[in-house]
Amino acid sequence: MSMARPGWGKPGAYTSTNLNKHTNPNPLQQWLLARFHRAAAGLLSQTSSRNILDAGCGEGIAMRHLLADQAGVIGLDGSVGALQVASVLNPRRDFAAGYLPDLPFPSRSFDLVVCMEVLEHLDDPEAGLAELCRVSRRALLLSVPNEPLFRGANFLRGKNVHAWGNDPGHVNHWSSQAFIRFASIQCRVISWRTSFPWTLALCHVD
Repeated sequence: MSMARPGWGKPGAYTSTNLNKHTNPNPLQQWLLARFHRAAAGLLSQTSSRNILDAGCGEGIAMRHLLADQAGVIGLDGSVGALQVASVLNPRRDFAAGYLPDLPFPSRSFDLVVCMEVLEHLDDPEAGLAELCRVSRRALLLSVPNEPLFRGANFLRGKNVHAWGNDPGHVNHWSSQAFIRFASIQCRVISWRTSFPWTLALCHVD
């Protein structure tokens, strides 16, 4: 997702690492992504939400996979190019521009806030999570890379070798247990799971 690190693109010429990841024809990569989306859908099935914010929706790929059958979904991102792609992939959805940790919504606006692959990009992830909690009145669905597995997988396939597999822009690195501890400071973790190489958590805002 590109909410924290906006990348501006011209219509028809837009690209991003997230878009490239999801459109890469490599069968193993597509299998891992499909497995990740199934894990996220399993957590999503534990919620009952009438309106949802996809915070850091990027190009709307997760929205298309996970939220297609959900009503009242708004996607938010900081990249004009990403939002243009997202609106094409999700033509019946509403979108807004904005960033963490300053979301343009009143407190407790949404039953569920989805924020996938964003918190690892933030210089102040505590403030970002606090903002997600502020605009949710019930639940959060979060995901981040599971470290050091994420970096290790990148390194072994020859990606970002100069940075020992670390993706550009990733400034926070959590193992699954470390991320659950991080999230538990501000919200209540109801359920969590791993889908190599990611960690996913369903949280309640009390």
